[in-house]
Amino acid sequence: MKKVKVYLERKRQIIPSNMHSSFLSRLSDLLMEGYTFHESVSMLLPFHVKDSKAVSKRITEVQRNGLAVVDVFKLLGFPSRLLLPLNLASVHGQLQQTIAVLSVNTAFFEGAKKRLNNLLMYPVCLFMILFLLFTMFRIYFLPNMESLIGSKGDESSDNSLTWTGYLLQMPNIFFVTAIISSCLLILSYRILKKLPIEKQHLIYLKLPIVRSWYRLLLTRVFAREMGGLMESGMSLQQSLEALISQKEHKVLRFIGKQMKDKVVHGESFSQAVFLLDSFTAELFHFVVHGENSGYLGRELSLYNEFLSQEIESKLSRYISIVQPTLFLILAVFIIGAYLAILLPIYNMINIV
Repeated sequence: MKKVKVYLERKRQIIPSNMHSSFLSRLSDLLMEGYTFHESVSMLLPFHVKDSKAVSKRITEVQRNGLAVVDVFKLLGFPSRLLLPLNLASVHGQLQQTIAVLSVNTAFFEGAKKRLNNLLMYPVCLFMILFLLFTMFRIYFLPNMESLIGSKGDESSDNSLTWTGYLLQMPNIFFVTAIISSCLLILSYRILKKLPIEKQHLIYLKLPIVRSWYRLLLTRVFAREMGGLMESGMSLQQSLEALISQKEHKVLRFIGKQMKDKVVHGESFSQAVFLLDSFTAELFHFVVHGENSGYLGRELSLYNEFLSQEIESKLSRYISIVQPTLFLILAVFIIGAYLAILLPIYNMINIV
């Protein structure tokens, strides 16, 4: 009960995930108008947090203790994928711009999540109805048909009843397979998270389906953060040090250490990117062009924008495929239900 109570209290003191984008957007607007960070957060808390008074006191204590801006966002329940750019924004000083960009990105992912939930709602309801229908067929229809056809003593009818039993088990097979697959994925992920970050990185790069997305997301994070740091006027060494010192993204910290080692030993930044083989192939060309033009930070930021658009288009495309795939599975189940009913009936007609 104590754990439940603590959980409920914590829920009242954080910003719900579906309100992150609106909070960031309004916070960016207030910072642009000249309000301080503390004033802006205090003005927005009553509209986004249920127990705003307790949270306001905790934020005041955090700032009195001299902790960073990212600790305030951590207190408000923001995920680590948003804490990383906010942490580095406090280093390069472009907090308002970073918050504005994050609000746009977060709004897209919130919209994609909402769209996916809406797409899944109708097929999932149909799945449940079909599951109940098939269960009723197995409980009432199949035993009656077995007793009726059993009295006839026809072998072909017995075969049709066997096929009917198999067809009526399709939803069970589907659900059991889905549950087992989900459990195996969750177990594999938990085991993988316990491995050292170096082994995790190598495994992700070798997995056939995962590696393309892993490279894409890692490249976007690296380009976004390095671009922001270098555009603020920080040197390459200082930017890599900032990546190494952050604690929100362990893989990025590992990559930063590798990059720094190669740069210290005389490799150019572009060669270090090429030798690591952890990013998309296009990043190397953008880095080379940035080194030649003298605008490396800007080139990285541009590539980050390009990758963000690519990720958004891919997610939209995948989401649009989800519903037709589920309806195709439903169609197979419905056809199976018709066959399960009609096969023994046709055999009975032949017997008569």
